[in-house]
Amino acid sequence: MRRKNFTQVNIWPGFVDAITTLLLVFVFLLAVFMISQTFLTQSISGKDAALQSLKIQLQKLDADLDKNIGKNKKLSELIATLNQQIEILNLEKTNLKTDLEDKESLNKKYQLNTKDLERKIATLFEELGIEKLNLKSEKQISTKLNLEISELNTTIQQLNSKLSELDEALSLSLVDVETKNTEIENLKVKLDVALKEKIGELSEYRSEFFGRLKEILKNQKEINIVGDRFVLQSEILFMSGSAEIGTKGKERLYEISNLLKAITKKIPSKINWIIQVEGHTDNVPISNNEFPSNWELSVARAIAVARIMIDNGIEPNRINVAGYGEFRPLVDNQSQDNRKKNRRIELKLTQP
Repeated sequence: MRRKNFTQVNIWPGFVDAITTLLLVFVFLLAVFMISQTFLTQSISGKDAALQSLKIQLQKLDADLDKNIGKNKKLSELIATLNQQIEILNLEKTNLKTDLEDKESLNKKYQLNTKDLERKIATLFEELGIEKLNLKSEKQISTKLNLEISELNTTIQQLNSKLSELDEALSLSLVDVETKNTEIENLKVKLDVALKEKIGELSEYRSEFFGRLKEILKNQKEINIVGDRFVLQSEILFMSGSAEIGTKGKERLYEISNLLKAITKKIPSKINWIIQVEGHTDNVPISNNEFPSNWELSVARAIAVARIMIDNGIEPNRINVAGYGEFRPLVDNQSQDNRKKNRRIELKLTQP
């Protein structure tokens, strides 16, 4: 009887439940797949849009760069033209000054001659009066004296005429000199404006250099950007009291040099630029035989950095080196942390 009851157990409800459960699981997985597919499609679409936006920005940057290069070329040509005009005007000014001095000298000479002739005429008149009183019979002398007086009067008239011409020429020369001076001042103003525009162009490349450098080295706490200077703490480059650069320091300098080469390729050849490399120390006296003072140490460290950059392709004539020892601190040297900040190498993209 028990065997019969066991064989009649109905398993269909359990089977239905199992199928239902599997179906629900399948539906759930299908829903998850559809949601994931939708999210992935949206993400890909967003990235495509971002990529398209970046392409547009890149095209705009290329166009701006071409425009700036063309503008710089025009500015360079303008500066060259202005410099030539200034040289011509300066030469004309010098010639005018020389002519003016010659005319003034000639004017003085004519004035002296005129006074001398007037004295001679007065003397002749006196002599004529004496001769008329004492030698009335000597008409030839009187005639001769009258002729000399007439000639002297003619000479005086000629001298006065030339003197008037000189005065007129002198006035015109003074006006011409003032005009040339005004033109020179105007050209100087234009030249100053053009030079300021060139300096502004270098500032754009300097900002790009420091911006990209900051992005590359943003996780390096020992590397900072202060104003228009790039500051590397000495600890990442040198051992204490040494001017020899370690392996990690060389790697950092290689990164900086490579970025600098990429940026400076965009700088037009007419813009003169240099990298100023400055060495600084704290105020703790150094005690070794190689460097008598912190000043020598700062100079040696700056030279070591410059050599690494030159070895990595920076032209030597584009690098300027200086060492200031402890005499230009960023902060006071009252604490260990402050002294650490003052031990540094500074790089600056500037003009000589």
